Amino acid sequence: MAGTVLGLATNLYSAEFRQALTTSGRWLSSTVLSALLVAAVSSASAIVLYRLLVRRRVIHELRAGEFTIGADALQYIDDEHDSVVGRSLHYLEVERDSPELVVFLHGLGLDADDFQPYMVESKFHCIALTMFGFNAEEREDPHYRPIGLKSHLQLLSYALKKIRSANPRKNITVVGFSFGADMLLFLRRHAEDLVGGLDIKRAILLDPNVNHSTTTISSKVAAVTATDPLGELVNILHSAQNVNDLGYLCAYLRKITSKNFDQVRRHACDVVDAWRGDGYEQFLDRVGQLTSIVADVHIILSFSYEQQFNGMARAAQDRGLDISNLDCSRSGHFDLISPRFLRDRLEGLLYAP
Repeated sequence: MAGTVLGLATNLYSAEFRQALTTSGRWLSSTVLSALLVAAVSSASAIVLYRLLVRRRVIHELRAGEFTIGADALQYIDDEHDSVVGRSLHYLEVERDSPELVVFLHGLGLDADDFQPYMVESKFHCIALTMFGFNAEEREDPHYRPIGLKSHLQLLSYALKKIRSANPRKNITVVGFSFGADMLLFLRRHAEDLVGGLDIKRAILLDPNVNHSTTTISSKVAAVTATDPLGELVNILHSAQNVNDLGYLCAYLRKITSKNFDQVRRHACDVVDAWRGDGYEQFLDRVGQLTSIVADVHIILSFSYEQQFNGMARAAQDRGLDISNLDCSRSGHFDLISPRFLRDRLEGLLYAP
């Protein structure tokens, strides 16, 4: 339609335009040039329309779901004080006809929505989990009281079992970002008896904590003690070292303050408690524990880890470990979950022989 309208306009109403076209290409007639222009505009219009229709279809395929936590979850949950039965674990899913299923785990105070931009354009079947109590809709819900780290890990195992049961023939890759990566490192310690039979092919850890020095934001959130935390949260913004830091902190605090902050704070305290010490031995021990569950483990760090990377790599080599799956990128922390970064890294790893 756009091409037809433009063709009529140039042929019937614009002698000057035809003259300009003819002058720019005297070996072609104005009629031929108009026809070529019509074809070009029509093709471009068709391409744009096709892309819009495909994007609409993909977005339509993105669906929200939930795993209802039934009484069968009690065989997973040890803490008698953490009430979870009757609640739900929420997730986003884009189901595709791919042998590869990628499961995403978000960072502290984030949720499944953070992976949505990549999921709508991915080639793979994708599921992004939101941890218990981290939906914005659950912020004021008294039935989603804060639970401890161990219960979070046991619920993660519960969800992974359900995902494996629903997709028995797919190759599962679990991608953990920030504390989501820590969750994978803690799995064997807190849920070893529950992860048997999951048959996870690959784990990709994006910016996991490696010792106490990397729990910067978690330590600040854990230190918030006031019933009304506004003043202390504003003080966190004052810790920004530059404009980029300030932007990251503003976006992050906006995200976590939309959630149940008591849950976020308890989770932050658990993070800090789990990463005492400044060396790399504890981190490497946990990587070794993860490799006993998942054979192929990749660790990708942002440039903010460049001060730790050399020491970490040398400590791994001293243990006789292969460091070829350890990488320090030139991307920022939150850039690790950008569509472009995930597309480049995931497709490279999942299509590798």
